[in-house]
Order: sequence, then C-alpha cells, then structure tokens
Amino acid sequence: MRIAVFHPGAMGSQLAAQLVAGGHEVHWVPDGRSAASKARADEAGLIGTPFAEAVGQADVVLCSCAPQGAVDIAEQVGRAGFAGLYVEANPLSPRSLRAARDAVPGATFVDAGVVGPPPAGGPSPTNLMLSGTAADQVAALWTGTAVTPMVVGAEPGAASAAKSSYALYNKGKAALAVLAFQLAEKHGVTDALVAQQTRADGGSLKDPNLPDQLRAVAWRWGPEFDELAETLDNAGLDGDAARALRQVWTGLT
Repeated sequence: MRIAVFHPGAMGSQLAAQLVAGGHEVHWVPDGRSAASKARADEAGLIGTPFAEAVGQADVVLCSCAPQGAVDIAEQVGRAGFAGLYVEANPLSPRSLRAARDAVPGATFVDAGVVGPPPAGGPSPTNLMLSGTAADQVAALWTGTAVTPMVVGAEPGAASAAKSSYALYNKGKAALAVLAFQLAEKHGVTDALVAQQTRADGGSLKDPNLPDQLRAVAWRWGPEFDELAETLDNAGLDGDAARALRQVWTGLT
C-alpha cells in the first residue's frame, strides 16, 4: 500500500519505518523540512516526494507530528482532495480532533494515539490506539512489525482519550519530577532527593539531569498539555491540573 507520512519526527519516522518493514511504500515531503528530518527519513527508508504527488497518489495519509501542527496538516491534505484513509496520530483534544476530521471530508478518518516509545523492538511495547470505522484496516498496516495496534472503539475520539489518559499520568509524573528537582536544587538538597530513588515509588528521581534532558521535548509536550486540559474540561474534569503542569514545560523552553 502507498502511504504518505507527515512528518518524520522522532515518533513519525519510526512509525513509518515499521510500515516500510511491513512491505509498504512510504513517502514524505522534504520541502521546508530540516536536515534532521531528512536524516530520519533516509534512515527509515522513506521516499522524498512533492506534496501534490505524495497526497494525490496515497492510499493512506499518516499524520504524526507535534499537536500544534495537526489541524494545519489535515487542512492541507483536505484541500488536495484526499479521499483515502486518514490516520490522525496526534494527542488532540475533542475540539482539535473534530477540526482535523472536518478538514478531510472526503477521507475515511481514523483516530490514533501512540502509547510507548518510538517502535524499535525494545522491551517496552509501542501500542497504537485506534478508533473509527476503518480502525481494523489501519491496524493491519502494521502486521508483523514492532508496533502493536489496539482497536479501542468504533468512533473517533476513543483512541485519543486512551492516549491522553496515559500521557496525563506518564508525562504528568515527569513534570512533577522536574518540579521536585528544581525545588531541591533551590535548597541544595538534590543528593537527598536522588537518594530516594531506591523507594518503590521513586523511579523518576534517578537522574538529577532530568530537567535539562526534557528541554528537548518541552516544545511539543507543552502544547500536548494544552490539549489535555481541553480534554479534561470536555469530560467535566479538572483541566486546571493539566494547565498547571503545562507551566513546567513552558519554563523549560
């Protein structure tokens, strides 16, 4: 099957690489992308193609990018008249997900969300949550690869909710660890904090360099927490909790 991926970032490139490993022809659009993106695309075995050709000849479009760019990509693909399978694999709120779906009215829309690290066959599984009428068809694209698809619902929104629930826990825990290290540093007690890593609940406290390490992802984790806040609000829950944690990522950018 011919697939176009937007864009080969840390996650998108590895999802695409697994599609290549599964025997699919995977294209990407190099125009305007960085040298780092090109290197990732080359390593993944992707074919550089102009936008009109990549979308116009694709059976499937996979959108895996930072959440702040997801609706824009859907609008570009929709304007091109795409009528195949559109897989929206970004952590979006219900409002943003509706906007992306409405932007590709001619396509069959499948909601997706990745839980776990970029797929590389390591000990921690990469689960691809999927929902929508064609979720089973999309799941089959990754048959025999390091991606484990999980169909979680018949309607778009279920996969995003599953992804958001885990991200709130996993990345929220990381945000609290960053705050803990920052507070300990202010008081000169970082060693005492790191010493608590031996406790059953102290796993996030192993590396006092965690705040600096997370600067590299704060630019996209921040907007993800904006989406999480809206998702919580939409469910009648406390979106302000995610908004507060979002400030951690703001401080690291």
